[in-house]
This record gives sequence, C-alpha cells and structure tokens, in this order.
Amino acid sequence: MTRMVLFPHDAGAIGGPPAASVSKANQACYSCRKQKRKCDKALPSCSLCTRMARMCDYSEPPPIPKAEDLVALQERLYELENRLNLTGGSEVSLSHLSTHSDTPSHAPTPQLLPREPLWQTGPCAFPPALFLDRALFKSAGLSVPRPVSDVPSEILQCIGDGDVIQQAMIEYFGDIHPWFPIVSKRQMNTPYPLWDAGADVALLYLTMKLVASSPQGGFLASENYLYTASKRFVALLDSVGTVSIHHLQALLLVALYEYGHGIYPAAWMTVASCVRYSDFIGLPSYKECSGVLGRPGTWIEAEERRRTWWAVYVMDRLVSIGSQKRPLCGEPSPNEILPVDDDAWDTGDMSSVIQSTVSSPRTQSQSSFGRLCQAALVVGKMLRHSQRAEIRKLNGERSDYNEVANVTETAHGLGTCLQSDLAAQPSAYFSLIGARCLTFSAIIKVLGAYGADGLAGPLGVRDQLWTDDDLSMQMAAADGLKKTAAHVRDFAADLFAYTTLDEDLVKTPPFVLDAIYAAAATFAATWKQSADPVAETSLETIKKCLVRLGGRWRLGREYLKLLEHHEMNAMMGQPYGRPRSALTGVPYVVPNMI
Repeated sequence: MTRMVLFPHDAGAIGGPPAASVSKANQACYSCRKQKRKCDKALPSCSLCTRMARMCDYSEPPPIPKAEDLVALQERLYELENRLNLTGGSEVSLSHLSTHSDTPSHAPTPQLLPREPLWQTGPCAFPPALFLDRALFKSAGLSVPRPVSDVPSEILQCIGDGDVIQQAMIEYFGDIHPWFPIVSKRQMNTPYPLWDAGADVALLYLTMKLVASSPQGGFLASENYLYTASKRFVALLDSVGTVSIHHLQALLLVALYEYGHGIYPAAWMTVASCVRYSDFIGLPSYKECSGVLGRPGTWIEAEERRRTWWAVYVMDRLVSIGSQKRPLCGEPSPNEILPVDDDAWDTGDMSSVIQSTVSSPRTQSQSSFGRLCQAALVVGKMLRHSQRAEIRKLNGERSDYNEVANVTETAHGLGTCLQSDLAAQPSAYFSLIGARCLTFSAIIKVLGAYGADGLAGPLGVRDQLWTDDDLSMQMAAADGLKKTAAHVRDFAADLFAYTTLDEDLVKTPPFVLDAIYAAAATFAATWKQSADPVAETSLETIKKCLVRLGGRWRLGREYLKLLEHHEMNAMMGQPYGRPRSALTGVPYVVPNMI
C-alpha cells in the first residue's frame, strides 16, 4: 500500500537526498520569525517545525503596506459594512473595531490580534431563529442559507491533488467503509473540483484521509498534522454556520479517529458535538431533517442521512461503555428503520432492498452495518441497566436479576446470529467482528457487576443478608464471565492470525478493542485469585493481539498500559515467596506500521 505522507518533513525523507546535501533557505521560516526563534533554514522543513509537526513556510514576508493599500482596505471595510447591514447583520460599524476603546472600563479592552490565514472567514449568516423560536422559523418559511467559505490553502495542501485524493479514497473505501459505511461511494466518486463542491466536502475529504491514515512512529496521534488541520477546519466551518450532512459525517470521522487512538477527552466531546448536530438538523426524522437540509434528491441520499444518524448512535454508545457515563443520543423508536443492505446502497440498486426496523426479529437477515446498529442497541440496554442498578444500590433496593437475564439473553441471541453470519459470509469478517465484540462487551460489563469482585452484597451493601438468589446470581455471573472471556480469547487468537499482513490489519475496526481488553482484565483477576495457569496463558494470547492491533489503533496501546496496572496489582497480591509469573513475557513495545 502506498505510504501516506502525514507530516511535512516526511516528503523529504522518502526518496529525497540526504539531509547533509539539502540546501538552506534564504531566510527564516514564517513560524520562527513570528515567534522570534532561531531557524536553521533547513529544507523542506526546519528542525523546529519538524519537531512540532507543523507546516514550515519559507515564503517571502508581505511588503509593508503603502498609502494606496490602506485606502483600498478602508473601501473594502465600508463595502463589507454595507453588506452586513443589508443582510440584517451586526449594526455595529466596523470602523468601531479598533485596538482602543473610548468606553470607560475597569478592565483593559482585549486587543484584536491578526489571524492566521486558515482562520480568515466571512460573516455568519445562520438565522438564530432556528434555535430561539423554532415554531416561528417554520411558520415564517425561513431557511438555512448555505454559507460561503473558501477552502484555505493549508487545507488544500493537506488534501493534495487529484491523484492523492484518488489514492486516499481507495484506502478509505477499502479499509474503513466496509465496517463504517456512512459516506455514499457513488456521491464521492462524482468528479468535481473542491472549489465547486464546497468547504464542507473538502472537510469530508480531509477527514476521510485522516481516519484511513496509520500512526507514525515518534509522534502522538494527536500530533498528526491531518488531525490538527481537521480540528481547526471544523471550528472554522462552525463559526460561519455550516449546515450539511457532509459536515456531520466529517465530525463522525474525527470522533472515530480520536476514539481509535485514545485521544481523550476529545473523543468524548466530539461525539457529544455529533449528537447535538444531528439533533439540530432533525435526524433521524425524515420530515424535520428535510426542513433543515431540504428534501433528499435520491433514495441514496435519504439512506445516507439515516446511516449517518445511526453512526452517531453507535459512537455515542461506544464511548460510554468504559466510562459507564450516561449516553446523550436518545433511543430510537421501535419503528425506526435500520440501514439497508450495504451493497445495494453502494450500487444504488433498490430492487434488493429489504427494510427492517428496531423491533424486527434478530434472526431476520441484516447488513453488516445493520448488525453493528443492533449491537449498539444491546450496549444501550446494558448502560440503562447499569444506571438503574446504581440507583437501586443507592436506595437500598435489591437487584433485579430478571433484568440481568434479559440483557444477557439479548446479547447472546444477537451474538449467535452474528456467528451464523460470519460462517455464511467469510468475506465479511472485518465488517462483522465489530458488532460481535460489542455483544461481548455488553455481557462482560453486565456480569462483571455481579461476579465475585463486582457484587458487594444483595443490595450493594455488605451488611445485608444474602439469599439463595444472590448466591445463585454470583455463581452464574462468575461462570458466564469465564465462558465469555474464553470466547473472546479464541476470537483474539483468530484475529491475530488474520492480521499477519498490514493490508489486513488496516481493515480491523477499533470497535473490537474494548471486548478484548475486558476479557484480558477478567483473566487477570482470575489469575490473581487462583493462579490458574489457563488464565495466565489466555492473558498472554490476548496481549499478543493487543500488541498487534496497537500498531493500527493507538487505543490498543492504552489498553496494554491498563493491563500493566492489573498485573502489578496481581503481583502485589501474591503470597510471599511465590515465584514471579511469566505474565510480562509479551513485550509492550508496539510495532509501528509502515
């Protein structure tokens, strides 16, 4: 696979001359001049910009403005002021925006600092009435105008030319789209230049390139220049009131990148932005969404909107599993339609489309993405149970074991269907394993609260009397945890074998990582309690898989760090004189992908 250049200094490192033979620039770069730092003038990027993973600009400084330039600037400001007044914009004259204020104040007036080129933007024409009085917005027949925002040159450089974009699309639709199909392949294959498509489409191109990229050695995932450029471009388009399905899709891909590489709390906050954004444009309601975005022109476009909302739901449940925090995205109605067949949507063939709803039987045939949505529904059910169980504990009430059985049976039932799908569709392996692992996560989270370590007492209070039901629940939970962890161990061993090549590793969704870690933590607890050699070898197997997956998704490395703490606690709890186990035999150095 073609190596993607993520940082400016990478370009000179691929097939370029040795560093010693590279000539120097005539003057210091823009960043060093601005910060008054010493610049070594190295080409194509100075050492400071290389270390900071930022764009190095050796362009000539702009000339000192002349009197004619100031006159032209004043004329442009006057014209812009008139345009704002005509469109109902700010009534404050732009001539009042000076660096000094005549108004008495106890605090100094903030100075207006010059902005970098990426942040140059136009006025926001978004109608506040949509939020302040939605009923009036509808009755008055108001609409959301499409903002006019140029694509900054820095973003165009990150996206690249036509050949680079085409290669990025091949990687995205080959590696990410099979298990996260939210962007219409037919729509994105339409040939049009970025300056005609709009800034929101340019942002989507940028984030597709971002999420398909692999980590670079020596840099944090948050230092990826594509990531920082995407975050800044998102803020720019938010500031001008951009409203489009492409903007929401780009937000989702940024959230997916942050989750997959363990960038917190950014992942949590970006998912929250996705929930708010989808709610404000009216998703998943067809009628409300059409009122904001306009009616979809084709069936493909309508399905794309539905899939985008389901992706928001999936990501919201995904980031809530480990934290056990309350998800923000509301539950869909029983009649809400699930995504249709993925291949039919990609090709635009409506003849083979069979629509299913949330309440449809799990045994009914579903697309891979539909299965992922069903698995997210199971996770949502688990989270609601956990919240109710916590309330019962605080109120001194007994646990509802029937509800526990209902959640686990639902997860087991969907897991059985997914196993049948995997056996019938071996080619869809990487598209289905994300959903399978979400069912594993739901079972482990539920049973973990009632196992030997999780159940403090029948009411969550240790001084309460135990009943036969409490003891039976603890025994059943412990047995269920053991069996589920064994299933995840076997899955991790198979995934390790399937991802020997990088071209297969890049197709693995990060959705599998939570279940793998949860099973590893279960085996670590078992080994601590009983020194079971099976638990020890199982933990080794899972760690090997996490090491390999950590080369694609940095979240795998974060889970390995957490396992180090589990193992340290286990060793500290060993009887004195017990020989040290070989649990640390697997190195925690994760190989980087090229």
